Amino acid sequence: MNWKRTVSTLTLGVMLISTHTVADASTSIKEKQEEQQKVQEKRNSVKKDQADTSSKIEVNKEEISKVQAEVNKMDAQLQDIINDVAMKRQEIKRTEMKIEDLEADIKDYQEKMKAQEAMMKERMATMQKNGGGSINWAEFIFGSKNLSDLVTRMITAGTIQRSDQELFDDYEATQKSLKEAQADLKAERASLLEQQKALEVRQAELEKKMKQREKRIKELEEKNIKFESQIFDLQEIEATLVAQEQAIAAEIEAQRREEEEARRRAEEAARQEAARKAEEARQAEAARQAEAARKAEAAREAEAAREAAQQKQDNKTNTPSSSSSNNATSSTPAPKPEPKPAPAPKPAPAPAPKPAPTTSTPAPSSSMFIQPASGRYSQGWGPASGAYGYTFHNGVDIAGPTGTPIRASATGTVIRAGWGGAYGNHVMIAHVINGQVWTTVYAHMNSVSVSSGQRVTQGSNIGTLGNTGNSSGPHLHFEIHKGGYSYSATSAGSTVNPRQFF
Repeated sequence: MNWKRTVSTLTLGVMLISTHTVADASTSIKEKQEEQQKVQEKRNSVKKDQADTSSKIEVNKEEISKVQAEVNKMDAQLQDIINDVAMKRQEIKRTEMKIEDLEADIKDYQEKMKAQEAMMKERMATMQKNGGGSINWAEFIFGSKNLSDLVTRMITAGTIQRSDQELFDDYEATQKSLKEAQADLKAERASLLEQQKALEVRQAELEKKMKQREKRIKELEEKNIKFESQIFDLQEIEATLVAQEQAIAAEIEAQRREEEEARRRAEEAARQEAARKAEEARQAEAARQAEAARKAEAAREAEAAREAAQQKQDNKTNTPSSSSSNNATSSTPAPKPEPKPAPAPKPAPAPAPKPAPTTSTPAPSSSMFIQPASGRYSQGWGPASGAYGYTFHNGVDIAGPTGTPIRASATGTVIRAGWGGAYGNHVMIAHVINGQVWTTVYAHMNSVSVSSGQRVTQGSNIGTLGNTGNSSGPHLHFEIHKGGYSYSATSAGSTVNPRQFF
């Protein structure tokens, strides 16, 4: 029983799951029971393969552990060298700063000595004029006005002599400090050269160790061609089968609920539209009846006016003489015309029907799948060299800084989320799009922010880009499987090229 058989078993298992569609929600109980029985048979087959290959797994694990232990030891040594190099660079930086300070001190000392030399030249000229002394004593003594003035002059002379002595002493001290600073500067520069040479030695050692580590990692990858390249061991495959079945069922149920909610909203909108049209028809009928009543009332008024005019005409025709007519006219007043009835009030316009309530939801992407992270494509989908244990690269690698956000490429339900073998931190999501099952894989993540069974929408954050698992640098390894998840190190398997969707 070899790994090809294991992969074939997994492929058959996920092909069964990939036959689910949204219509599964309406399948009969008997059909569901038959499907569950088939899945159970596949899981039993996987368990049998587990027992047949357990000894081989242990051998491969032992070999890998030995190489991994060597790599771990190299990593510890590399870390020591890296720390040492960092410390030496800090020492060099401190020495360079000290040299800068000494050079500044030397400059200050030189400027101070120039000023002191100028003052000393002036004092020496005075001393030469005074016969070698700082004071012309004859002038001090004989130029005094009185004893008090003489005492004051003597005190001043002593102050001048002490000032001259301090000037000379300070000059000697500055000269000594200058020589010491120059000597320290020379020593620090020599130390800097030694530190730089030591740094070069450690850096060369670091590069050598890095090459050794790279060689051992390559050996480790070669040992993993038949084992680590399978991504999961058989126990994880079984767990993935179960989780995938549950995730697809959950995704189908979620879509069924969404469709039911959409249908309910559509029915409510249709009901409100029908009510609006019925109200419009009622208002139109009321307006029609009001107009008919108005016209009938106008006709009655016209008829009454005509009858009144006719009656008046008849009265004139039947009068025997003008006097009698006048008497009749005087004794019988003419009938007053009946007041016109007020026109029927026009019906008030009915209020416009309120629009049906809508739910604000983000517009979905026009693409089935979106690019899950920003960055550059460092490796595409397709044939590979085999240097890393596979001759076919089942996804695309998107390189970028650690911590770059990763988004769900499409709406779906999380199958797996967490650590797992060569994938490192990874997330697997089941999708059902237009009745077709799809599975996306996000590997080598730095952090994961979703959990198994959670439903995510397209574009929502599921974690950050990293360098975990079998990874040579920060990047996202992204796969799209048509159907359920199925890995192959030598062919596309169930994967498709993700970039066709972006």
